[in-house]
Amino acid sequence: MDSRYRISRPLRVYIKAELMNYRQVKNLLKDIKDTRALLIATKRVEAIERVFNSLNPADREVSDLIFVEHYSQAKAECANISYKTYYNVMNKVIYMTAKEYELI
Repeated sequence: MDSRYRISRPLRVYIKAELMNYRQVKNLLKDIKDTRALLIATKRVEAIERVFNSLNPADREVSDLIFVEHYSQAKAECANISYKTYYNVMNKVIYMTAKEYELI
């Protein structure tokens, strides 16, 4: 793992789950009735979108496969994405999202 993107394991697990649920939460935004829940969900979706939009096109493509299409590392390798690239992009996006959430 690139040492620039190291974060604690519990935080990493939490952020990865948030990223994996991004599409589902984005689709549920229109159905949320509670104002507080809507504000929190909207803030999280916007933070994730800012991270995705800040990536270069190659990293954005890989992050979409990982977090939107839910590609495993093996499936990504079949799509010509190396092991190193897969985990580097995943770690980078998790780190950037944690910074965007102001957790680090």
